[in-house]
Amino acid sequence: MFNYYEGQNPWIASGADFNITSRISLDLAGTNNIALAGGLRDSGVEAGLQFFVPEVWGASIMDYMEKSLVFGALANDQSALVAGGGDRIHLPKHTELSASDTYGGATSAVETLIDTNLAFAKTSDSEDEYTLDINQAIHSAISITDVAKVQASFDVMNIYTSKLGYALAKKVDQYLSLKLFESIAFNYANGTDDGSQAGNTVELNTTHDSTDIIAAGVSNMLEAIYTNDSNASDYFMVLTPAVYASLFKLAEFAKYEGTGLAGDSNPLISGFAGKLGGVDVIVSNNFMHYGAGSTSSAQSASPVGNFSANGVTDESEKLLGYLIHKDAMHIAYSPGMKARVQSDYHLASLSTRFVADSVYGCLVTGSQTSGNKRVFALVSPAS
Repeated sequence: MFNYYEGQNPWIASGADFNITSRISLDLAGTNNIALAGGLRDSGVEAGLQFFVPEVWGASIMDYMEKSLVFGALANDQSALVAGGGDRIHLPKHTELSASDTYGGATSAVETLIDTNLAFAKTSDSEDEYTLDINQAIHSAISITDVAKVQASFDVMNIYTSKLGYALAKKVDQYLSLKLFESIAFNYANGTDDGSQAGNTVELNTTHDSTDIIAAGVSNMLEAIYTNDSNASDYFMVLTPAVYASLFKLAEFAKYEGTGLAGDSNPLISGFAGKLGGVDVIVSNNFMHYGAGSTSSAQSASPVGNFSANGVTDESEKLLGYLIHKDAMHIAYSPGMKARVQSDYHLASLSTRFVADSVYGCLVTGSQTSGNKRVFALVSPAS
């Protein structure tokens, strides 16, 4: 506060009598918007961290995450089962039920009295179950200067939220892809463990190590589907890039693409690329495997493993993709943790630090039993 007195300043007068001293007070309030080069800068819009809107960022990140998921988008979301809390979901292993003739199969009238007790399929505590544990925690972090300017520009903000969302989606897809691999491979991780569906294979061609799909391979796929008491519409194919590219050597697939129907048949699934034999075709480069003789998992667009026979440890057969039943994959996110956003201001770097994280769990169901084969490894002949 600065005080000015009339007797000292000839430009200030409050009346004719200059012996009267009047004080004029001017309040010069300090600004809270300190200009920091490269950091939170003063502007026409308050640029403080209090204007950061985590709900906006979280919704945008989740949107990009959902758009980027391939395997995750194909999984059945069971998050509602843990909406009230908990980190484990029990899914029963349904055995196939059979129907019986109500009146003994005779041609007698339906009014005939039933003189034997009806047989009921019994479910008991001994019936097996699948367990989906929410035990995976992932995050992606970034530091941004001048958060208010970024947030004020929708296009600029999308650059950051899309990268954060894609990073989370890629990690979720890789984990689910690894679960598929472990379900279908023999001796995975160069060990003695075999997947619960190891041996479920479909040969897409007749040449060892070939990545082409031929007409006979499509026939093999359809035979596997219908032998499993299923329909083509119950499955989808997820192919590696090289295998997908080979589809255009098939006149049937190229003709389907030429109709223009493939692009809008399933627009909500990232990587959707049309149909083959009535089966939705999806392409992804986010396959996971252990590699030949390796105990560590890695991402690869050309995965290898052991899919032909138990006891083989070279793990060098090419995996061309998966044939997956729509009931095979399950995913669940912890409440409020599909794409959570947290932040703080870091004075040392004059920036706002963001962390987007997700807590989830995945499960792949199925077995080697006919009628319950939920996943098939798409392969070329072993030798």
